[in-house]
Amino acid sequence: MMMLPDELARNGVAVPLAIPVLVSTDVERAAQTYDSKGFDIVHATHNYLILRRRSVELHVSAVAQIPEPQCVSAYIRVGDVDEWYSAFKNGRSKRLSEVLDKPWGMREFHFIDDDGNLLNIGQMLPTHMAFEG
Repeated sequence: MMMLPDELARNGVAVPLAIPVLVSTDVERAAQTYDSKGFDIVHATHNYLILRRRSVELHVSAVAQIPEPQCVSAYIRVGDVDEWYSAFKNGRSKRLSEVLDKPWGMREFHFIDDDGNLLNIGQMLPTHMAFEG
């Protein structure tokens, strides 16, 4: 049986767990970018990062060149999207949208880092929670 670190177990993370792997041509720059967004660096080598913010874990893998078209993305569902948005306004961003209520029942924003990785971060609106299975 797989055991999670206590910090993750306390934050409600369960196994199985899917973890997005982003790509970067500069792992040190990526570490600085995500550190400014409130992520802790759990593990770092010259070609790989493991980052964690609360119960969200991201991995970053070094590549010599970003493939075209770049299509690495992840959707992160959180319970406090406005707080996440405040954190993501810090530091570098290639693009950061406004946080908006969407017709599909999510309050969300998107962030694109210097390597073109897209993170959509959202919270379910109370009016749509009754539809969750």
